[in-house]
Amino acid sequence: MEIIQGGPEHVDTAALIWARAVAERDGYDEVPSLEAARPGVESALANEPSLLLLAQEGGEAVGFLAGGPQETNIAYINYVGVHPDAWGKGVGEALLRALPDVLIKNGYEKAELLVYVDNVRGVRLYERLGWIKVGAPAQHPRNGRVEQRYSFSPASWDAGA
Repeated sequence: MEIIQGGPEHVDTAALIWARAVAERDGYDEVPSLEAARPGVESALANEPSLLLLAQEGGEAVGFLAGGPQETNIAYINYVGVHPDAWGKGVGEALLRALPDVLIKNGYEKAELLVYVDNVRGVRLYERLGWIKVGAPAQHPRNGRVEQRYSFSPASWDAGA
């Protein structure tokens, strides 16, 4: 698996992966359209320095990570998405293991993200890789699902974790 730095030309690829992943994860009857998925990814990358990593297998994108500045030295990771056909193959872990170097290169001292507490696979992965819970879980303002904030510092990163 290869992790590459993405650019504007990869937004549609990332949005389509997200649409497929969220449809499978949340049991949607149909996959959201590119037109519905694209604005969220574009928004995540709207401010510099933005972060877009793509995981490729055999030259084909199978996952992505996207985010940007939340505060001066803090990146907010809006998306960690893996195509359902690649679930369980280490794609999310590979993306998150590539993140510390990218954070440092872009001047970030830490990263934060929110994850639904019922996303057991995601929660386990973040915690295993050293992400720390911040505060109490809270309901998402639009859908009411419970989310937990996590924080990560590349300075505390143990690549062997």
